[in-house]
Amino acid sequence: MGVTLTKSSIDKAVARAADGARVELVDDQEPGLRMRAGDRGAKWSVLARMPNGDRIRVPLGAWPNVGIKEARKLARDEKQKMERGINPNIERQNARNHSTLGELLDIYEQAKLKGLRTGRETRKSLDRALKPLLDRDPLLLTKRDISRIIDKKAQTAPVGANRWLAYMRAFFGWAVGRGHMVVNPAVDLSKPTNEIARDHCPTLEEVAEIWQAAEGLGYPFGPIVKLLICTASRREEVAAIRVAELDFEEKGAGPTWTVPAARSKNGRSIRVPLAPQAVTLLTEALKKRPKDAPLVFTGTGATPVSGWSKAKSRLDALIVANRAQKAAEAGEEPMPLRPWRLHDLRRSFATVACDVLHVDPAIADRCLNHVGAATTSTVARVYGRSEMFDQRKSALLAWVRLVEMTAKPEVATASAVIELSQLGRRA
Repeated sequence: MGVTLTKSSIDKAVARAADGARVELVDDQEPGLRMRAGDRGAKWSVLARMPNGDRIRVPLGAWPNVGIKEARKLARDEKQKMERGINPNIERQNARNHSTLGELLDIYEQAKLKGLRTGRETRKSLDRALKPLLDRDPLLLTKRDISRIIDKKAQTAPVGANRWLAYMRAFFGWAVGRGHMVVNPAVDLSKPTNEIARDHCPTLEEVAEIWQAAEGLGYPFGPIVKLLICTASRREEVAAIRVAELDFEEKGAGPTWTVPAARSKNGRSIRVPLAPQAVTLLTEALKKRPKDAPLVFTGTGATPVSGWSKAKSRLDALIVANRAQKAAEAGEEPMPLRPWRLHDLRRSFATVACDVLHVDPAIADRCLNHVGAATTSTVARVYGRSEMFDQRKSALLAWVRLVEMTAKPEVATASAVIELSQLGRRA
């Protein structure tokens, strides 16, 4: 006859077992769920029949790492497998071709991450996050092991802790689904911090300040920042531009940069029209890169640049210094620098292109290499897949010239402003 399992009843059983008795508690709510307490602790198991009539006992973990509610859920999951003719013990034995968490991560990388665009970065993050546990048996990991890592990370980088937790949940979820682990130790952990969506993006005047300050960074980050503005592209795509992707003499279309599908976030290749300012930046960068390097921006000659945080801090310092100088000349107090990210430059382009240059929103969206695949409109989906190269070219040319004229008002003649407006309307 079963009993109602509570923490108190389990603690009493463990205490009796400590005196030499062997105690087994049978749950009255989940058929087959048992807890055996002995001198080596208390462990959960579920006893059930296979379709062929064989009775098997499947271990579910140790108390208190596995709580009562969690044990009942695990028991139900294992019984569902047995109803389908799957022996969980054999499945686990066959699947467990590793002995440490580090080895399981290697399997995860080959089976899952290798096919993802962000797989390499995800593996690096998991290695950093799980470093204290890489030599541990994954079957023995507990929720407390993971919460300690996440809580420690949250003390210095709350948002980063959220990312680590998301990566862990996905990894452990995959491991449970493939039979490498019984429990996902990260599944019920709450995020250490609530992220607030930011609604600020740099204004046209602030983009012009960024453009000017980037000149003080030098190669490689100076031209990279300016190219982010010129192309409205993603940081990872610009930083990894390869020489073979550039065509400065493409007939008819003009200078272009082709982002291959393998490096595009949405998995679609796209030709990016290059404004004259972008061509100048790339031409100078090609001269400064290591000799014969396949990448335009690289320090090693073989890998894209790194050190973004330091470069962004230097850029912010240059902006603040420029503001201080201008304010001193005008006898005013400098305006504080509002928080911003390099990715915000894409939002700045979309906002200014639509509101100031009167670019069609669909064209601005294609400049960002978005595809409206989620829309229910067939026409919109087809329109979203169209390259719209000439329209994007006009939009980007108008955008770059507007930023340049804002950064250097002395070159903004009346005729140039009129021509700019007309160029934007053609997009």
